[in-house]
Amino acid sequence: MSKLVTALFGGESTVGIEAQEDANALLKQFMERQQATARTDIRNAMPSQFAALTAGQQAGLDVYGQTMPQQANAFVGGNVAAQNSLLSGMPMYEQAIRGTGVNYGGLQPYEGSYDMSFAQQQLPDAVANPAYLGQVSANNPANALAGMGLDEAILAEIMDGRRP
Repeated sequence: MSKLVTALFGGESTVGIEAQEDANALLKQFMERQQATARTDIRNAMPSQFAALTAGQQAGLDVYGQTMPQQANAFVGGNVAAQNSLLSGMPMYEQAIRGTGVNYGGLQPYEGSYDMSFAQQQLPDAVANPAYLGQVSANNPANALAGMGLDEAILAEIMDGRRP
């Protein structure tokens, strides 16, 4: 080192470098623990996520399945009404061809009926994985720091200055 650096900082001491290397090693360990915790949390949440996804898809299929009979009934009812209108109109053609008075009484309006009760759906309750809910909970004092990957022992070490 130069004489100026030696005069200002006290020479060739490696204490600061070693302390920083130790802090870096502890930080690396902490980050590895955080990574493992995050992966574990994700794996634990997967059953709940897939169950919720499946429940939502099933609810959509249920609604679709309940609409199909209504759609089919409306289609069939409209088709039958159209056929009846054609059949009711046949005597009017005959009356017009013969030159007699046309009786429009055979034409009657069609009012189809449909049941919209299928639209009154209730979404399924949220599906939760009980094993996952016990691990991370803001209401549980033992797990209050679990979201940060800290437990009480690590917190005590940090407070005592044994961890950076």
